[in-house]
Amino acid sequence: MSNETEKLTVNLGVVELAQIDVLVEQGLYSNRSDFIRTSIRKCLEPHKEGVERFISPIVSKQNMLKGVGILRVSKKDLESLAKENKRLDISVVGMLIIDDKVSVELFEKAVERVTLRGKLVASDLIKDIVKKLS
Repeated sequence: MSNETEKLTVNLGVVELAQIDVLVEQGLYSNRSDFIRTSIRKCLEPHKEGVERFISPIVSKQNMLKGVGILRVSKKDLESLAKENKRLDISVVGMLIIDDKVSVELFEKAVERVTLRGKLVASDLIKDIVKKLS
């Protein structure tokens, strides 16, 4: 599991919050956040297949980069595709990181489509392109 986190505000009833606090006091969870993260993971597990279906290939697997979690796209990855005149279809549930060394020209030449459910870490120029490709 990644250390990358996003802050989320959750409103809970006083009864539920008190129950969580009791579990924390008993040492079953280190804090409220630990309880909430664990609960969310347990709720997501039965839906794993549905999430994976979302990222199933739209085109041939040969030019797909897909995954759940954190995916990093490097300059080297894109350069090798560009040399072969191939374009990549990226599908990510989680976080997509585009290397700072990737130029706009290289990204446009090597990436055909981006489907992202989550966070994008990239230069502002690349972020603008991703919005257009989504």
